[in-house]
Amino acid sequence: MRLRRRWLRVLILSIALLFAILVMSYISTLIAHAVSARRVSKMLDALEAIRIGDSASSLERAVPQCTLNQMEEPYHCEIFAGWGRWQWQGVLAHIPSEHYLPAIWKLRRLGIQPWYISVDASVRDGRIRNLHLFAFVVAGRKSLGAEWELNETLPQRFIESSTTADERRTSISFYSITSLPGGKGIHIAATPDSEPRESQARHINQACLRSFNRCEELCQLLPDAISVLDDRGWHWADCVPRTSDR
Repeated sequence: MRLRRRWLRVLILSIALLFAILVMSYISTLIAHAVSARRVSKMLDALEAIRIGDSASSLERAVPQCTLNQMEEPYHCEIFAGWGRWQWQGVLAHIPSEHYLPAIWKLRRLGIQPWYISVDASVRDGRIRNLHLFAFVVAGRKSLGAEWELNETLPQRFIESSTTADERRTSISFYSITSLPGGKGIHIAATPDSEPRESQARHINQACLRSFNRCEELCQLLPDAISVLDDRGWHWADCVPRTSDR
């Protein structure tokens, strides 16, 4: 009888310890996501303020997670939500494909918001000549993408015979996301000649990076791009144009 009581006590303590570990792991993961979202929000604000010709040191200040090892070489930095790369590419990569999407939806409902951001830049003579940002956010049952770049002049790949003066100043286009989960994204190529509203269209809604967010559509990720697209006669596939705001 005494042995049975002892084993029962050990079992109860083991279950309680396991539960406490799970709760602490969950809380620490939520804290890690909150911290990473706050840090990347500051980074996004700083990157949007950078202009062509700014010193390379301004890029290092904007993205403290990565440093410029050599000023004359292409710069590349990746930032992942929460605990970082291992959480998404290490742990989730081992989930079988048939269970991957259900696992992502459950994590998001628990406040573990998946997102990824990469920053690329070209530096010459200690000055920034090109800046490119890609943001990927899982929202609802699909993925949302926001991609923008800043160049000295609009790259030739965006120019066609039918390209208008507005499009030569700031090019805006849509693209499809084919990785799981699939979705849509918008690409903005800005230049020093871009109007203030067009430059502001690059602004990413940082609330979409936080836990328990209600960011479900592309227009919620890039809200300041709506009026620019409306002016050009382009409408979002997932949002009602805000014509009354003009």
